[in-house]
Parts: sequence; structure tokens; C-alpha cells
Amino acid sequence: MQRLAGFFRRTGFDLTAWDTFTRLVRSASGKAIVYGEQSPRYGNGLLVHARHPGTEAGYTLAAVVCPDPHALTHWPEKLDILVPDRTWLARIRTAATVPLRVAVLDPRTGHSTFERIPPPSVHRPGPDRPG
Repeated sequence: MQRLAGFFRRTGFDLTAWDTFTRLVRSASGKAIVYGEQSPRYGNGLLVHARHPGTEAGYTLAAVVCPDPHALTHWPEKLDILVPDRTWLARIRTAATVPLRVAVLDPRTGHSTFERIPPPSVHRPGPDRPG
């Protein structure tokens, strides 16, 4: 927990909310998970490594918890982004540059929902209108 102190300050998690969030992550994924380090590449989000139950294969990078979308140098296009509330979802939606899958795992309610963030639309001007 000591190594997560900075992460907790940045994200607003307390120990109780973190424990509930961790249980939600495990139940939503159905996999064995371990938390890695915070990753500057992934917006200082906490890396989540997962392994399918009953397999001997090692853990693989599966998700990123609470990345700062303005600090991302590499968008986790093939990974889930895990956030504790819709405020985080709004931040990611406004800054996303690639299609993303975001899991909103709310430790206060115990509910989880998955949201697809579409790729940014390319603005193409319409035909000129007389006017």
C-alpha cells in the first residue's frame, strides 16, 4: 500500500474504496489479477496484469487503472481502462484519440458498466450552401 500512496492521492481512492474496487476488478474480469507499477507511458495509471484461472501461463498486461488522459504518451487501445466513476469517463472521452473500452467500476455502489469510447470523428465540411 505504501507504494500506492501517490496513486491514491492523485485518484482520490481511500483504502476502503480501493479494496471494493479491487474486488470489482476481479469479478468483472473473472481472472487472477496483480497490480504492477504506475506507468508514465499510460498516463501514470496503475497497470493491471491478468491470468486466466486454471492456466499455467504467466500474467499479461490487461488494463490500466485511472490514467490521466492528458499525460498519456501511448493510448491503451488494446487494454481496458478502469475508472471508479463517470467523472473519469468524461475526462477520457474528451481527450481520447483512439477507440477505447472503459470499465466504470463504482466502489460506492458496487456496480460496473463498460463503455465504448469511439474514435474521434473526422470533421469534413459539407458542401457550400448559397447564402
